[in-house]
Amino acid sequence: MKKSILALIFGAMAIGAQAGTVSFVYGLPIALSPADINQTGNLGLFDSNLGTLTGARITVNGEASYSILGRNTDSSQRTASITGVTNIFWNSSISALDVFLLDTIDLSATSGFQTYGPGQTLTFGPLSASGLLSDDLGTILASLQAAGGGNFALTCDSLSGAQVQGGGGLIAADVRSQAGCGAGIVYTFDERVSQVPEPGSLALVGLALAGAAGASRWRKA
Repeated sequence: MKKSILALIFGAMAIGAQAGTVSFVYGLPIALSPADINQTGNLGLFDSNLGTLTGARITVNGEASYSILGRNTDSSQRTASITGVTNIFWNSSISALDVFLLDTIDLSATSGFQTYGPGQTLTFGPLSASGLLSDDLGTILASLQAAGGGNFALTCDSLSGAQVQGGGGLIAADVRSQAGCGAGIVYTFDERVSQVPEPGSLALVGLALAGAAGASRWRKA
């Protein structure tokens, strides 16, 4: 009987231990800025006072917008496609994290193949494109936490340009691009278990003790 009571007591004290999540984001909604960008935002480190960090996943995202102008410089009809392209690169203030940020977000939007009359100018857009990358950071958890939390910096840079396919080199392209970026991180952890039983746990302990006392009186009777 005593073993059963002790098991119930310790079980009651364990109630409240559970997994939790904490997340941080920046750059949402994405604010588009002219030309190529160099943007830095902050994400939060995990506060190790909350418990034991068991996992982390980072997501970075980018968006671009293009206004395309094509002009036929020839005196005869030409067919061509003009594509705006943007590559977004990432780095952080945590060197261990940079290994996971080697991939770029490659964005593009196209006018599609269009037929230009002699000397004709055609415009397209704005055309938009977006993309994201996500990585599990389970192998660098030690680098992502600190007592009390804190922040780390994440920077994105973009390089934009234009590609012309067809037209015999006689289609002049003018592509005006805008870009923006954002990022987020989600931590999963096991919450630190309090050594002081919660009110509900104390109630269970009381019921167990009362039941034990009743059983003892029944045996004596």
